[in-house]
Amino acid sequence: MGISIANTETFCWAEKHFGGVNLFNRTKTKRLVLIASRLAENKGVSLARLFDRWYDVKATYHLLNHKIMNPDKVQSEHRKLTFDAMASYEGDVLAIEDGSEFEWNWKEPIAGLGPIGSGRKNDQGFILQSTLAVGIEPKMTSGGYGIDILGLPFQQYYVRALRQKKGRKRRCKEEYLESDLWRTVLQKEAIPRKKNIIRICDRAADIHEVLEETREYGCSYIIRLKHDRLNLETQTHIQEQMRELASLGMTRIDKRGKRIELQVNWKETELRAPQRPKGKKLEPLKSTVVHVWGNDPETGELLEWFLHTNLPINSLRDAVQVTHYYALRWIIEDYHKALKSGLRAEGLQFKTADALFATISIMSVVALRLINLRERLRIGPEEPAEKSGFSAEEIKVLGAYLKREIKTVKCVALAIGRLGGHQNRTRDGMPGLLALWWGMSRFLTIMEGVRLATI
Repeated sequence: MGISIANTETFCWAEKHFGGVNLFNRTKTKRLVLIASRLAENKGVSLARLFDRWYDVKATYHLLNHKIMNPDKVQSEHRKLTFDAMASYEGDVLAIEDGSEFEWNWKEPIAGLGPIGSGRKNDQGFILQSTLAVGIEPKMTSGGYGIDILGLPFQQYYVRALRQKKGRKRRCKEEYLESDLWRTVLQKEAIPRKKNIIRICDRAADIHEVLEETREYGCSYIIRLKHDRLNLETQTHIQEQMRELASLGMTRIDKRGKRIELQVNWKETELRAPQRPKGKKLEPLKSTVVHVWGNDPETGELLEWFLHTNLPINSLRDAVQVTHYYALRWIIEDYHKALKSGLRAEGLQFKTADALFATISIMSVVALRLINLRERLRIGPEEPAEKSGFSAEEIKVLGAYLKREIKTVKCVALAIGRLGGHQNRTRDGMPGLLALWWGMSRFLTIMEGVRLATI
């Protein structure tokens, strides 16, 4: 098959997440593992530059264009590993869900893509709806909750229909609408039925059926309000009522590197159900609403959240936990950023949407490695360097290459960031996502050279 030398650690990782995928041909599965390992080693590199030999490049494009390479098949082994990890996790698990638009605008038409963005004539793309599973470590650190990136239990690739009007109603029972993306996760039983599995969703998921179906499924939820429903007890709208209540306490969150002080209150409510066509009657929604608000210390801009939850709120501590769990939703935004800016998914050049979906389904699992690296380096910065997840050999090579002593996790983060272009000046703060991304890519090349030199 002509497989070139791969970094030992990344190849083992790729074998774990893709080696069990049934493509009805062992050669195809081996090729899939190789593509994943190469993508993990060469961040943001085009597919044509992943390999030195033309044979490998041609075989890669041939596989990615094969009809068997649909995202559900490609990610099947990874999703099973993630589901099992969620089911066995002892603490709380956040199933963070969000969609992101991927665009190939002003380019040659790609078969299978649909209108995106503002819907201009030359705009084309799809919506990637990701569910990211994050395990919560029991203790809080100076940087917030410690988290474990468990994986992607589910991912959807949604193409809008031509000339579809935003917010239009369903024309027939079988028609699939964009709002159904939030319900499909449960319909496919993609996450375990456990109370410690908590769905974290933004305003787009504030749909009566989503809230009720999540409760009936056996999971918990924290979903930001979009609709200002009527409280049946007081006959006032819930947002107006919550704003009149006094603060019951205070907490602080990190938002984009800024520390924001927030006031907190909460209330158990019974909210009026929306009307549905053809006389379908929905039961009132019983939920607890957590209200948090505060001002950005730099801009003075108001930050205000109204959060639905079916978690028990018996104290300020419970309400603060709900607030901090929802604040972790930024992780999935960084995850989609890693796909677009790090792996440059929108720079892929294929003639069909199916080939794009196949490639991005691999990249989607690869991008998790960067998020996991960033979180390992963020939590416990003063702990010994060995806690970073790097081996003793890697720490030794990193120190020798940069001519510095690597004692702590923070030293590892700064060293990797330096390789990625971070200047390590005090005012620069810690390395960002892309600096770590490029730094890790360079470091893997250095380690491969070290291992080759010892052969």
